[in-house]
Amino acid sequence: MKAQLITLLRILLVFVIVALYKKGFSFNLVATILTGAIIIMDALDGYIARKFGETSDQGALFDIVGDRIVENVLWIYFACIGEYSFWVPITVLTRDVVVDNLRSLAFAHGKTAFGEKTMMKSGWAKFLVSSRLSRGLYAFAKGFCFVFIGLLITLESAGTFEAWMGCLESIKFFAIYTTVAFCILRGLPVVWEGRHYLFGEGLKEPS
Repeated sequence: MKAQLITLLRILLVFVIVALYKKGFSFNLVATILTGAIIIMDALDGYIARKFGETSDQGALFDIVGDRIVENVLWIYFACIGEYSFWVPITVLTRDVVVDNLRSLAFAHGKTAFGEKTMMKSGWAKFLVSSRLSRGLYAFAKGFCFVFIGLLITLESAGTFEAWMGCLESIKFFAIYTTVAFCILRGLPVVWEGRHYLFGEGLKEPS
């Protein structure tokens, strides 16, 4: 229950964050700090669930739902204020819809996204999707993008580092497109393994 409360708090905070941005330097700074906080809380809820024995398939599913809401709100909001092309959130959202629907089909057959009952069967798929290294790198990439964008918004509102903005913008776009590419790469194994459930073969053991 404690872990789910943290997830719920993250969902509420992301709407506070987008309401604070573009309201001046102080509000931008607070929003950036809160953005970093909800990224850290993403790792914290999993730790709390394991520490207090609250891990469950339903809890893991709720955690994914929370992640999707937080990430997609930020991807869409930053696109809306012109930080990058609208193709970025469209690409991420499309990938998420496909992946999450396949995971829902697998969940109906007792399979989970991660853990011992993961829907991933092949070693390469487990590594790209379920391994701590892959999940950690992807979480870091997303967190870096969101916090870095918030930092740029804050610096722009303060009128500082103007001479460095071109370089900082280049770093921003490199981070964004790298993260989106990683997002697609991690989604491909889910599509491959999930084809069995999509075409009505979910009760069969994939070969």
